[in-house]
Amino acid sequence: MDMQGMGCVVLPRLPFKDERDEIIYDHLFKRAEYRQGKELDIGQTIIKITHLAERFNWSAVQIKYSLDRMARQGYLKIDRLPQKRGFIVTIVNYAEYTRFENYKKKKAPVSDPTEGKEEDKNMKTNPFQFFEDEGFGLLSSFLADMLKGLIDDYGEEKVLDAMKEAVKRNARNMAYVQRLLQSNELKSKEWGNDYQAKKARKQSDQYKHGISKGDAKPSGKISPLFGPGRIRRKG
Repeated sequence: MDMQGMGCVVLPRLPFKDERDEIIYDHLFKRAEYRQGKELDIGQTIIKITHLAERFNWSAVQIKYSLDRMARQGYLKIDRLPQKRGFIVTIVNYAEYTRFENYKKKKAPVSDPTEGKEEDKNMKTNPFQFFEDEGFGLLSSFLADMLKGLIDDYGEEKVLDAMKEAVKRNARNMAYVQRLLQSNELKSKEWGNDYQAKKARKQSDQYKHGISKGDAKPSGKISPLFGPGRIRRKG
């Protein structure tokens, strides 16, 4: 058996909160060690979303969300290649991570408390993470595509609100979330289109009910339609 390897890679331990992110990052980190051509620098690799999805048995949507999240958190830099040739992924701080001397025992730096809060905020605003954390079930390719479609139609914030409402009502399924979003949108449209008419009718009803019969006296003015007419004197 040939025991000759193709080199070694020092993998950093980073504070990932999502296991899928960590698995994808480790794979990209090892791939970035190899320079596949002059167009790439050390710490870069070329990927295709479909290849990663097939390799790890996740949907393309899940792969994209993990990559986007790691890019927002500052772990990766992603650039699209022309002609659908994939993406160039740059591992941020790759050179520093691969130096053995950087792993010598030293005093741990004081962490910024706001950094953790910001990461928590990003996690909370991710419908895919909420789906997995709140027990909506296994995120299959069908459900991932459905969730992505809802996000495209309604936006992340509204989808997340609907999912939270579904959890409160103990109805953890995407069909119920979809019905909530459709119902909320319908109510919003009806209220927006008929708002002025409803307001006018309400004010008119309040005015009619607020006038008693005793208060309904003639104004003393004569309608110009009929004119003043003649006043007949007695005697």
